Amino acid sequence: MKTLCVMRKTLHELLRERMTVVLMLVFPALLVGFYYVSFGQTSEGLSKYVSVLVLNLDAGSEDSGAETSNAGRTFIRLLRDAEYEGQPLFDVAEVDQRPAAEVALREHKASLLVVIPADFSAVLQDFAAGVEAGNMAQITLVGAPEADEYVFARSLLGGFLRQFALQAAGREESIDVNYRFVPGTGSMSDFDFGVGGVIVFGIAFSTLIAAELMVREHLGGTLRRLRLTRLRAFELLSGVTLTLTVVAMIQVPVTLGSALLMGFSNRGSLALIVFICLLFNLSAIGLGLLVASFSRTPADATNLASAVLVPLVFLSDALYPMPKMSLFTWAGRVIQPYDFLPTTHAAAAIRQVTVYGAGAGDLIFELAALTLLSAGIYILGVLLYHRRRMKLF
Repeated sequence: MKTLCVMRKTLHELLRERMTVVLMLVFPALLVGFYYVSFGQTSEGLSKYVSVLVLNLDAGSEDSGAETSNAGRTFIRLLRDAEYEGQPLFDVAEVDQRPAAEVALREHKASLLVVIPADFSAVLQDFAAGVEAGNMAQITLVGAPEADEYVFARSLLGGFLRQFALQAAGREESIDVNYRFVPGTGSMSDFDFGVGGVIVFGIAFSTLIAAELMVREHLGGTLRRLRLTRLRAFELLSGVTLTLTVVAMIQVPVTLGSALLMGFSNRGSLALIVFICLLFNLSAIGLGLLVASFSRTPADATNLASAVLVPLVFLSDALYPMPKMSLFTWAGRVIQPYDFLPTTHAAAAIRQVTVYGAGAGDLIFELAALTLLSAGIYILGVLLYHRRRMKLF
């Protein structure tokens, strides 16, 4: 009963701080809007993300009719005609100079450069005629191997190169390259990928709110007065936790709803998303208690909580992919430094639910890691705040 009284008191205090509540509820939705403007859906299909530059040096060859044919141009036409779901698969642009094309690659304005050699047509003609050629027909793919767009474009081009080679060799039974994607990924944009991270970012604000609330309880003398009512630490902290849990349960549908209005397609269970968010919210509240334990004023709590939020969100895979940093392998899984942050597992779990339609059974590792980290952080926050601020046990 006392826990519910504390919860009601805390809710009234939050409602008096309207700007704080509005910030927590509306900021994630605004961030979703920023993501939509920058990385939203496009009518260009995958071609927006797979930009291919082609340097065609092919001199052509003389066929039996004395008509010059150019296999390089035929290959370029094949790339331009390639489609996925009725939209172009590649954004193909021909270039005249290789140095200028490599500058575009370094500036990430293109995915890769295809260099077609001068003897391309001649070698393929000899091969089709059964003449043993001294050289093989070589197409050079140029790009940054660490760039995701290069790896993706190269994997797509592999099938088309094989198809073209079989056709050039006169193989009528040439392979029909037909790409199929994991459901939810073929037309996925960075906007779809980022929504899960935005939801996690919004929940992380509980760290700041919890820190400010608990510092005010200490400075306002509330803790001293609560001793007279024989209120236990468990009841006080449970009431505050329930309050922030209610706020989180409102925030998640608001954020996800704004994303749906902007074209995001959720393929998973809303209940599972809320459950994941509540687990992560527990760790955010625990971090808020840790911050409150070392803060003397609400301003100190805000500054310190902001410093905690930066690595918590930006050193995980929540908003953008992080580089691979293997520490060790456990149970066949590579463990990285980011795996010790609850945001990593929360964002990964939400992304798998919203994009791939994963169920709880598909998220055993993520849910287990998130539960352990959240429980550990929350318990540590409770113990430290009690020792430094309350001493009610």
